Amino acid sequence: MDMIQKISVTASAMLFVLAQAFSLYMIGVSQREKLELMVEQEGELFQKCIREFGIQVDRRGYEGEIKDHVIIYYFRQCMPENCAIYKGEEELYNGSPYAFEVRQVNLEEKGRYNFYGQEEINGRSVLLFCEGQGLMGAGKAGYTLFYVVDVTFLWEDSLALMAREAAISLAASVGMALLLVWMIKKITRPLQAVNEAQRQLIGSMSHELKTPLTAIKGYAETLLQVELSKEQEEKALRYIDRESGRLSRLSEKMMELTRLYEPECEITLQKVPLERLLAEVEESVRHRLIGKRISLVREGEWQGKALAADPDLMASFLINLINNSVMASEEGSRIYVGANGHALWVRDEGCGIPPAEVDKVRKAFYRVDKSRSRKSGNMGLGLALCEQIAAVHGGTMEIESEIGKGTKVSYYEG
Repeated sequence: MDMIQKISVTASAMLFVLAQAFSLYMIGVSQREKLELMVEQEGELFQKCIREFGIQVDRRGYEGEIKDHVIIYYFRQCMPENCAIYKGEEELYNGSPYAFEVRQVNLEEKGRYNFYGQEEINGRSVLLFCEGQGLMGAGKAGYTLFYVVDVTFLWEDSLALMAREAAISLAASVGMALLLVWMIKKITRPLQAVNEAQRQLIGSMSHELKTPLTAIKGYAETLLQVELSKEQEEKALRYIDRESGRLSRLSEKMMELTRLYEPECEITLQKVPLERLLAEVEESVRHRLIGKRISLVREGEWQGKALAADPDLMASFLINLINNSVMASEEGSRIYVGANGHALWVRDEGCGIPPAEVDKVRKAFYRVDKSRSRKSGNMGLGLALCEQIAAVHGGTMEIESEIGKGTKVSYYEG
């Protein structure tokens, strides 16, 4: 699981927990409100029935003690289901499935609507109403009335509601996680591209600075350690001056190289004489070629021709290709650099690139022979940079290679 998926799952889990907490709170509030509403409605019904019961008994004009069977008769007519009437502790009639311990009932603790409280009886949750002081008329003292409302279904409904809500929230959280993964990837993809471009830029700049610095260092060591003629010294100093200027121009082009990885990148093209371009490139790589006793051979119809290009970027293009060929070639072999009015190329007689790797080598930091590249200091940026240089020129870069016979990399104008 990558970082984006972890973030999305964590965020969705937090949303799920918060949703459950909020749902439990709302279900609890709803349940409490329903109970309060039922207490009010059932309490009013109980009071109304008690008044009707008292009226029916009083209408008979009884004086003195009223017979229990008469009380029971009018009680059954006036009172709702699930009611009971006790005389003292004696049960006269009980229309509910519950038995009541009258001696345990504290009639002074009743609230409004004669509501005694919520009780657990026989494993059921009930609302208990009782009245023992409203029937104080003649011959009616000592009677206690009970009214029970079973509210167990509220708890059962709440549990079912919580289960349904949990299932819905879980499904929504999974959907949210997938949506977040998609959205975060969509949002961060441009940022990742910018980050990769910056990474490639830093590597590309290091790669570009390495060649002229190596050549300058080689000429400087030669001036310090070897006695040269006046002409040779001037040539070395001119080279150092020229490469220093190239480094300066490359530094100035740092922002331009940044734009190489942006779709809207534009460069100013000028007619670059191929003879001058090839000569500068040959001079830049001379020390490295001498070190491996490799010959650089020109080919193609370059004489008197020019190519529309940025001279520094196109020089970097050829130098990168030559450096790659040097790493792939044996000592004493040849590397060919060619050009004509619409193309540039570099080919070698080196080890070649496996067919499956040809397209991969265009990617930044990809190296065919990692152990050899690591020893040579190659970061796998040369061809990636060349690909971008060709792209910003509006051209294409083609790679032809055969194992054991060599590689040819070409730039063609668009």
